[in-house]
Amino acid sequence: MGAQIAPLPDGPLDLVGDIHGEIEALERLLALLGYRPDGSHPEGRRLVFLGDLVDRGRDSIAVVGLVRELVRGGHAFCLLGNHELNLLLDKHREGNEWFRGEVQELREGGRVPQALAGEAERAWILEFLRELPLGFERTDLRLVHAAWSPALKGQLRLVPGPADQVFHEYQRRIEAGLKQEGVPLNSQVADLRRQNQNPVAVATSGIERPTPEPFWAGGRLRRVERVAWWESYQSLRSVVFGHYWRALAEPERPAKAGPYLFEGTEPEDALGPRGNAFCVDFSVGVRNIERAQNRAYGLDNALGALRFPELELVFDRGDARRVRQPDYSSVGASLPTSSATGDSSSPSGVIS
Repeated sequence: MGAQIAPLPDGPLDLVGDIHGEIEALERLLALLGYRPDGSHPEGRRLVFLGDLVDRGRDSIAVVGLVRELVRGGHAFCLLGNHELNLLLDKHREGNEWFRGEVQELREGGRVPQALAGEAERAWILEFLRELPLGFERTDLRLVHAAWSPALKGQLRLVPGPADQVFHEYQRRIEAGLKQEGVPLNSQVADLRRQNQNPVAVATSGIERPTPEPFWAGGRLRRVERVAWWESYQSLRSVVFGHYWRALAEPERPAKAGPYLFEGTEPEDALGPRGNAFCVDFSVGVRNIERAQNRAYGLDNALGALRFPELELVFDRGDARRVRQPDYSSVGASLPTSSATGDSSSPSGVIS
């Protein structure tokens, strides 16, 4: 399919957040959502996986295998996350040791129990990942792993091929510009351009800015931090994404290093000025640390799915919550609905 924004069919969807190798959680969630073993649904619903299928959990191989089966059976769609992109780019990152057949040892202490990939598994996994788009879109809905930017769709049309090929072409152009301007390639300025000017990087890992307090994350010292781009999302189309480690309970907020981007909100609160942005990553990726340290796991984090257009969150733990949208009645504004078919006008630099 290549690294494009692909169309979505009409009809009800179940939008599944970051799985991170948690095969048991995925199987449990699909059962709770009412899916049959073959991936079909008695109400004609279909699944969309929002990326980060892999890394950290017990069995990334089984997760990718199941998702591939559902996608090729016509019951599901899947887009690319930053963890899948790392595999395509052959980037060695904390958490993807399993792909190289290596055991992951945690800095916090403990060894992660994981299924390890061999040469055969690596081949079919990469083949499947190269088929995945970076986003989906229809008249009432946009889906992306990390961030939607105003120029995203147009930029991705300019370079054909799978995500890794598009990524490398944009990186080549960015590097050429940096050299022409005399910007040191190991500088923070260069790092931010590589992130924020490459549409593949934006779609899979978001928009970044300098951080006042460097922190350790992903096996390296980070001097930039993530941006809550949805706070400026002005489109009438709903947007759903993962990536940002939303917490179900206050103690879980430190699960991901760096600033917590959902301060002042509850897990079921819709986001953005129009109340039509939704994050469905509920930090299931922390379970590998809990297991490795022989602690109870899955009590304060979950694999979640957003039922659309019903706007109900369903968690693998067995609970569900209605999404809470802002009450605009006091200011006389009308709440955008999932049937909106266009974008509002927005000032330059604001997400649309």
